[in-house]
Amino acid sequence: MNFVYKQAAISMAVLFAVTAHAAAPVSDLGGDSSGGVILSGNNGAIVPSGSLEDRVALLERTLNARLRMQAELQQQVDSLQGEVSELRGQLEQQTYQMEQSQERQRQLYQELDKVASSQQAAPAAPAASATTPAAAANYSTNQDENQAYDAAVNMVLKEKNYDKAIPAFEGFIKQFPNSSYVPNAHYWLGQLLFNKGDRAGATTQFVTLANKYSKSPKRADALLKLGMLAQLDGKKAEAKSFYEQVIKGYPGTTSAKLAEQSLAKL
Repeated sequence: MNFVYKQAAISMAVLFAVTAHAAAPVSDLGGDSSGGVILSGNNGAIVPSGSLEDRVALLERTLNARLRMQAELQQQVDSLQGEVSELRGQLEQQTYQMEQSQERQRQLYQELDKVASSQQAAPAAPAASATTPAAAANYSTNQDENQAYDAAVNMVLKEKNYDKAIPAFEGFIKQFPNSSYVPNAHYWLGQLLFNKGDRAGATTQFVTLANKYSKSPKRADALLKLGMLAQLDGKKAEAKSFYEQVIKGYPGTTSAKLAEQSLAKL
């Protein structure tokens, strides 16, 4: 929105400069009853009266006033153009960062989904604490929000260390409970715990996401995973309910299409 205001200001400044150049005022430039200006009756041109020196001085003052006005307006235009260029650069940088974040999330989703595909039919493992004291000790609290989240993501994407990623995401949620990344962290935790066979722990994470973060882009996926977990546990009615929530709440999405396919197999 600031970008639009700056562009409008530049247009108004240029229009004012053109108008000023077309008809600059002369009544305040030193004319008086003895050495002022008169308008010819033929074409309306400004003609100084008085002595030659007075007329030359008046013309010089008029010209200097116009030049000063144009110089000031040009400075204002240059300043506004500089601000617009700076805002454009900031917008391009933010757009690039957003695209990078979206690509990173896509890669993380693909990586976890690939691992999960080999675990869906695995028998449920006894519920256990995902975070051992040794693993929890590896989580650093000396990182800012972005660093902590990136570190957890890299444990999945780069290091392929899924066991280590669990306490990293858990530590992130505890340290930054109000972060915009928290819904995603719950989702990745659900995926990681599901991959380990901890269906109860995975269900807890997906339920938290679905119930507390209704506007999260990952909510549809969380509901889909809850349906899959219920289906694996033989809870067909519960699975059907989750699938129908996805289909009704997120029509036309990939999650809804997968839910329709799963629902047809119940």
